[in-house]
Amino acid sequence: MNFDQLVRNLRILLRTNIIIAEIHLRHVAARAGLFAFAALVASFGVVMLGVALFLALEQSLGPMWAAVVVGGGGLVLALVVALVGANLKPSRELGLANQVNQSALDAVSADLKATSSGLTQFASFAAVPNLVLPVLTFLLKAFRRPRA
Repeated sequence: MNFDQLVRNLRILLRTNIIIAEIHLRHVAARAGLFAFAALVASFGVVMLGVALFLALEQSLGPMWAAVVVGGGGLVLALVVALVGANLKPSRELGLANQVNQSALDAVSADLKATSSGLTQFASFAAVPNLVLPVLTFLLKAFRRPRA
């Protein structure tokens, strides 16, 4: 087992997780921007529909239908932008980052298993002094001369 390799694999794992987080953050920021734009357009549409209702009550036909068309068009545009934002997919970089992340995770797992087996062998040798010390203490007590 090579601890340098384990440290290297842990660093790769950390870096890939940072890259994945950055990609997700950019994706969320892009979606949020599109939703904000859709909200802006929708609010404009609502304002125009309000103006249209006002003009409809104020006058009987003329400028009312123009405001209704503009307001309805704004709402349709907001709906289209919101649908585009909802269907926005992350880039291909995310797939590559996930593959590297999985590879590093597998390597770290294998390194930890190798370390575990090495520690098991070491523990069996480390148990020998724990057995020898009580035996030596017993023998020393047994062969010690009684004090006169």
